Amino acid sequence: MELTDQQVASARARLSGLRTRLDADGLPGLMVSAEHDIWYLTGFVGHSALLMVTPNRAVIICDRRYEELLQAWDACELFEVVMGARHKLGDEVKRLADEDGLDKVGIQAEAMTIAFRDGLLKSLGDLELIPTSGLVSKLRECKSNEEVELIERAIGIQQDALEVVLSDLKPGMTESQFTARLEYEMRMRGAEGASFEPIVGSGPNSSVIHHMPGDRPIEDGMLLIDWGARVEGYCSDLTRTFCFGEMPSPMERVYEVVLEALEAAIDCCRPGADCAEVDAAARDVIAAAGWADQFPHGLGHGVGMDVHESPYFSNRSGGVLLEPGMIMTVEPGVYLPGIGGVRLEEDVLITESGNRVLSTWPRDLESARRASLRA
Repeated sequence: MELTDQQVASARARLSGLRTRLDADGLPGLMVSAEHDIWYLTGFVGHSALLMVTPNRAVIICDRRYEELLQAWDACELFEVVMGARHKLGDEVKRLADEDGLDKVGIQAEAMTIAFRDGLLKSLGDLELIPTSGLVSKLRECKSNEEVELIERAIGIQQDALEVVLSDLKPGMTESQFTARLEYEMRMRGAEGASFEPIVGSGPNSSVIHHMPGDRPIEDGMLLIDWGARVEGYCSDLTRTFCFGEMPSPMERVYEVVLEALEAAIDCCRPGADCAEVDAAARDVIAAAGWADQFPHGLGHGVGMDVHESPYFSNRSGGVLLEPGMIMTVEPGVYLPGIGGVRLEEDVLITESGNRVLSTWPRDLESARRASLRA
């Protein structure tokens, strides 16, 4: 295996962006421990690895489980590869810091456990560990054309998979069986797997925002499906709500309000838009209908190598502005315990002049209506 020219160019650009941020923060180096951040910066993914980035070096520190795989990175001029025992990674960090004359190095506070940090300190002597947050995640917010294409592929796969499973839905199929079939169909179409554990809530379970699929048979009434696929490390995330047979009162009105809220928020998605104001655009529609308390979560989030990435649409995100290349979920919902819930979610690409919705699955009320399962 060899790294392609595109992989090398991408890694070089991403490392350069990180070094610019380190320089601005006065940090001589960063110890990257978050698995997806290492993957983003290098193209390599493996458990229990570290990446040391300094002004002149990018060193992948790993154990011998990945020795053969990492030969391609070792042969690339961008990287050095160091093999060591998993419980002695700190010794390698200390050696590299001494070679480069570092007296301090940043660590990813959001990704490193206290136990792992304390274990490192036993090997590091006087080397100071400086907690940091968001240095790499900020770089990941705006997607390249290649990243957008991967997420669009994931969306296409998840939509095709859902169409098949819905067409085969029969009375008696449980939420768990539906979920298992959905994950199978996504894998059969080229996904590495689901991008998160799907949420499949039937009937009154559809009002449970993060319902865990169980043994309840899917029957007439509401069916909320929140699902996504992962393709080459990149996630998609959509939600659709259906109704089999007659919609229970007042779910038709709930659906119309949630759809209006979704479209109001999407209309606000453009470069320079304030994330808190986009959240408010949806929340105001739902509040005007009298269901403010039934929309208790944020409006959405970035999506990429993680299904939840920065930035976020919430009332706490004032001053956070959208930029071209960001892919944001927009997912308002209204949940009435004991009756049902409606959530509609799109993945929205922020473009130079506005936005582009990446899915093609219809979201109008008539498309949500399905024939009775008892028919």
